[in-house]
Amino acid sequence: MEGHQRNLELYDRFNTRVAGVSTNDVETLKYWGEELGLTFPIFSNVTGHLGIWFGAQPPGYPMFTRKTVIIDQNGVIRYMQRGSPDFHKILETIKQLHAEEGVTK
Repeated sequence: MEGHQRNLELYDRFNTRVAGVSTNDVETLKYWGEELGLTFPIFSNVTGHLGIWFGAQPPGYPMFTRKTVIIDQNGVIRYMQRGSPDFHKILETIKQLHAEEGVTK
């Protein structure tokens, strides 16, 4: 999460917004976000439904794993990676999406 916080200015240049999702409760996330100095929203997903809805977690799978997901302006997942974020790949993907947005407008 701290890496995304450090990159917010870069993401903003490409019309990209960051949101975190966690299986922790709202109070824990509020404390955690303040401790880390996060300025983007973190959503509580205790039941895992959000991960299922976005196709980032299979239905019935009890464990929510760390993933980075990039969703385009039409709600289509354009990038997904398990584990720690690959910031180079994230920036490469959002630059490509930003360029495509400019072509379609």
